[in-house]
Amino acid sequence: MSTAPSPIIPGQTPPAVMNAIVVPEFGRWEYRTDVPVPEPKANEVRIAVAACGICGTDVHIAKGDASLKSMLKAPFIQGHEFCGHVDKLGSDVTGFTPGEFVSAEMHEICGHCPACLDGKKHACANTRSRGLSADGSFADYVCVSASNVIKLPAKVPVKLAAFLDPLGNAVHTACKVPVKGKKVLVAGYGAIGAMVVEVVAFLGAAEIHVTDVRGKALRKAEERAAAGGFGNRLITHRVMNEHRNSLAEYILSITGGGVDVSMEISGHPDAINDAIRYTRAGGDVVLLGLPTDSAVTLQDFGKNIIFRGLTLHAVIGREMFATWDKMLELIEAGLDTSWLVTSELPLSQIGEGYQRIAAGTEQKVVLYPSWDRR
Repeated sequence: MSTAPSPIIPGQTPPAVMNAIVVPEFGRWEYRTDVPVPEPKANEVRIAVAACGICGTDVHIAKGDASLKSMLKAPFIQGHEFCGHVDKLGSDVTGFTPGEFVSAEMHEICGHCPACLDGKKHACANTRSRGLSADGSFADYVCVSASNVIKLPAKVPVKLAAFLDPLGNAVHTACKVPVKGKKVLVAGYGAIGAMVVEVVAFLGAAEIHVTDVRGKALRKAEERAAAGGFGNRLITHRVMNEHRNSLAEYILSITGGGVDVSMEISGHPDAINDAIRYTRAGGDVVLLGLPTDSAVTLQDFGKNIIFRGLTLHAVIGREMFATWDKMLELIEAGLDTSWLVTSELPLSQIGEGYQRIAAGTEQKVVLYPSWDRR
C-alpha cells in the first residue's frame, strides 16, 4: 500500500490523548494510548503523522544499546522518520496551511555555534534530536519547529515520504563529490547503502562496485540493479576475511588503480580500511557509517592515505536545507526508492517491525498510526 489517509478532518478538534511509542526509561519502550496531544509552541507546527519509518537507531533504542545512552533523555516519544499533514500552527507561525503534506528535519539546531555560523548547520554542536532527546514522530501528532518543516509535493508516495530522513543521508553521501562518469564503490548494502547505490546510479556513475560480507545482500543488489536498469554498471564483491588482500588487489586491478570515490556505509573498521585501500590516488572517501566502538585504527596511514593524497569526507545527517532541496529535485526527476519498503504495519505493531529489522528480513518498515483507528 503506497498511500495513507490524512487523519485531518477540517474543523475537527483532535482528541485530548493520542497513541504513541514512549520510552519511559533507558532500555524500555511502550505503546501507549493515553499520551496527551501536544500543543505547538509559538514557533512550532503540529503535524498529524500519516506514516513513519523505523530506523536502525530506533531498533538500538528499543534494545537498550549502551552506545546510545548518553544521547537519550527519557521520557520521550521515539521516531524521527515521518511524513504527515499540517494540523495546527503556533502563534508566531505563518506560511503553512492546515492539511499541507509535509515532512521535517528532526535535527533542531542552536543557530549560534561556530558550525551554524559557518553555514554547516547539519554539524551543529548543540543539536537537539527529536525522537532521541525530544519527542518524535512515532505518534498520532508531533510538534516541530516551523523552520524545520519541509513542504512536499503531493505526488510523492506516502510510503516514500515516510523515510526521507535516511534517503537524505544517502543523497548527502552520494552528492558529497561529483559522481557522473566516475567509478564509485559503496561498502555495505543495507537500506541506506541501497539508497546510495540508487542515487549514484541515477546521477550517472559509470561503474558501481558494491561490497558486503553477506551474499544475500549482494544478490539483492544485483536483482535491484537489473530491475532498475543499471545492472550493466553494477559489480558486486563478496568480502571474506581470509581473502581481503586478494579482493583489494582484484578491485585495484579491474578499476585501473582504484575507484574514484568510495562511500563507506557499514561503519565496520575493516570496511573503512578496505574502502580507503580501494580508492585511487587523489580520490575521495566518503564516510557515513558509524562504528560501534569509539576508536578505529586506520591501517598503513601514511601509505594508504597521506602518500596517495586521499580526501576523507565525514557525513552527518542532511545539509540544511540543500540536501532536502536536492533530494526533492531528484524525486521530481524520477528517483524512486519506495521499492525498499518491504513491510507496512500499524503503529501498534512496532514490536513486530523491530523484530523483523533485527532479524534482517526487512529493508524498510513503514508504520501507519491511522491503521490503528480503522
